[in-house]
Amino acid sequence: MNKPNKRLIGVFLIFGILLFIGALLFFFGARLERNSVTPVLFFEGSVKGLNVGANVYFRGVPIGHVDKIQMIPTSEDKIVIPVYVRIDPQMSANGQMSKSQMEKWIVGMVKHGLKGKLQTQSVLTGQMTIELDFYPNYPERFRAEKYDIDDIEIPTVPSMLDEISQNLEKIPISDISSNMNGLLQNLNNDIPELLRQSTAAVASINRLANSISGPGSNTVSDLNKMINDVSEAAKSVSRLSDYLERHPEALLKGKGGY
Repeated sequence: MNKPNKRLIGVFLIFGILLFIGALLFFFGARLERNSVTPVLFFEGSVKGLNVGANVYFRGVPIGHVDKIQMIPTSEDKIVIPVYVRIDPQMSANGQMSKSQMEKWIVGMVKHGLKGKLQTQSVLTGQMTIELDFYPNYPERFRAEKYDIDDIEIPTVPSMLDEISQNLEKIPISDISSNMNGLLQNLNNDIPELLRQSTAAVASINRLANSISGPGSNTVSDLNKMINDVSEAAKSVSRLSDYLERHPEALLKGKGGY
C-alpha cells in the first residue's frame, strides 16, 4: 500500500486555506463595497499631488480614501476635475452603517457646513490629502448637478496655497509702483527747497556767531533773519508731514489726485 504524499497534502491544505481567506475577503469586500458611498468634490485650483488611494480625514481621523479622479471638458473651454472619495462604512462607533445611513449622515453634515480642503501631507514629496471639516463661513458651491453627476457632493474651500495665490493676484502691483514713484518724485522736488532753506539757516547762524564776536554788529537783526529762515524750513517740513497725515492713501494713489 502506497504511503500518502505528505507534500501533496500540504499543498492542498495551503491552497484550501488561501481559497477560504479569498472567499471571506471577497464576501466582506463586496458587502463593504455595496454599503460604501462615494461623494464627489470639486476643487478650485490644481490637484497636483493628490493621487488615487490618498487618505481622506475628518478632523485628523482617517475615514476613507480617494477612489478616482476624473476630468470633464466644459463648454467654456475649461477642464473640471471631480474627485471621488470612498467613505468607510465601518467608521461609526455604533458599527457598520448601511448605504442609506451613510448618505443621510453625509447630507446632514454638509447642511451643517461640512466641506473638503486639500492639505499637504509631505512637503518633500508634495503628496496631498483631503481634510473634511466644518467651514460654515465659506459659501457653498454645488456643481455636480451642472455636470449631470448624481453622486452626493461635498463642497470645498480653497487650500492655503490657493488663498495666497488669489490674494496676490488682487494686489495692484503696477499701480502701487507707479504711485510710489510719483510720490518719491514729489519728495525729490521738495528736497532742494528744504536744503536751500537749511543752508540759509546755517548761514544766518554763522553770521550771528560772527556778529556776536565782532564789535558794533547788529545782533538783533541777524537773529531775526535766522529765525525767519529756520521757520520757513520748518514750515516746508510741516506742510509735507501734514499732507501725508491727512492723505496717507497718497502712498498708493499718488499725490496728483489731491
